Amino acid sequence: THHWLDSTHISDGVLTAGYVNGDIKIEASRFRGRESDQDRYDIETGELDSTAVRLSWNPSDNLALQASWADVTSPEQLEPDVDVVKWSASALYTQSFGDRTLSLSGAFARKDNSEGVVLDAWLGEAALQLNPDWTLFSRVEAIETDELGLIHHGPVEEVARATIGVSRDFRVSDSLVMAIGASATQNWASDALSPLYDGDPTGALAFVRFKIM
Repeated sequence: THHWLDSTHISDGVLTAGYVNGDIKIEASRFRGRESDQDRYDIETGELDSTAVRLSWNPSDNLALQASWADVTSPEQLEPDVDVVKWSASALYTQSFGDRTLSLSGAFARKDNSEGVVLDAWLGEAALQLNPDWTLFSRVEAIETDELGLIHHGPVEEVARATIGVSRDFRVSDSLVMAIGASATQNWASDALSPLYDGDPTGALAFVRFKIM
């Protein structure tokens, strides 16, 4: 869902303006739609040819809402004649119960390209901090895609995955926290894609994270 929810990964050139009134904020950007090439050490010039707008609303201390729209011109180097319009909406909610904190987020996004292909994506996340040290987390997401089969931009297929994990924080110093954690993921492929990915793949990972407080 990451590729649905952002307007562009990297842009050499962006101009942004915004306005805040109480708990409402609106932002607008003009930027270069084409993503940078593989040589990331140089700056690529070009016209600011794409537009993005976002409206954010925080109706309470616990809830944050946003909706965004972007018209991206020629984002892909291999498909220079294809433009994409992106839509997204999301909600984030956090509530504390003594030492415990529950955080929830949900998002929807749509890519509508100039060739008439419309692809949707959904995302849900949850994190429960049991105490200052232990956190349980999960993520569920699903997308419509035409890029995972044998034919690039073939039939639209649906794939999904769910992740659950746990992490343990250790305070190293007053300003540094280390976390050790692990997670497991189950993927689901469509009937057409399943033979290409050996069924519904599963995976697991362990990680170490350092956070400056």
